[in-house]
Amino acid sequence: MWAITARNLKHELLRALRNFYLPLLLSALLGAIATTSFILAITHTEVANVVAIIASAPLFAAAIAQVFIGERASIRTWLAIFGVVIGILVIVTGSLSRGGILGDLLALLAIVAFATNLTIWRKYPNLSRSLVVALTSTFTVLITSTQANPSMLDRSAFLATLAMGCFFGPTARFCMATATRYASTAEVSMFAPVETVCASAWVWLVYNEVPPTATFFGAAIVFSALTYGVGGSINRTTNLHSR
Repeated sequence: MWAITARNLKHELLRALRNFYLPLLLSALLGAIATTSFILAITHTEVANVVAIIASAPLFAAAIAQVFIGERASIRTWLAIFGVVIGILVIVTGSLSRGGILGDLLALLAIVAFATNLTIWRKYPNLSRSLVVALTSTFTVLITSTQANPSMLDRSAFLATLAMGCFFGPTARFCMATATRYASTAEVSMFAPVETVCASAWVWLVYNEVPPTATFFGAAIVFSALTYGVGGSINRTTNLHSR
């Protein structure tokens, strides 16, 4: 039984590599670049700067998808995207700082790579998402292994890094990649900045650090914009099923 399962997996892998060789490798490389650039950006500039730049990911995703695969975002989606960006800016405006141009550029590289990847996933719905996650992790290891020094981490930091690299990161990437099978690039990308709001919520719940008032206002704007944007998708889906 195990031999048959292994043989089937091997055939599936070879077929996926044969049919989607270039998009698979390109997606994995872009994923590794996005992950590495994002982490490096945080070490070279203020976190608020990185968050503000990452918030513009939906704008890049919508533009790249329109140029390369001809997928036009609706007016409703564009309005929702701008609402999300404004909400994130409200959250981080008080923390923005000057300087750290290298970190800002790395954050910009991260969102361009991420937005391009969304477009690839949208263009190739039959592309194996599991293979994308596996190869992205492999490419990330290859890119960072020469500079990595695990001995510098204490036990807690090592376990946290292990959890992010083995579970949270791959799970998030798999869900994002799969979501593009059911929603447009622009709509999926709108949810990327939600991590900013969720991070504030987790810090509040776990460490009892009450966020500034601006965070509550910004979060309300973000979720209102997302509700508005997702509402358009639900209406379109309902109309299609009713025909």
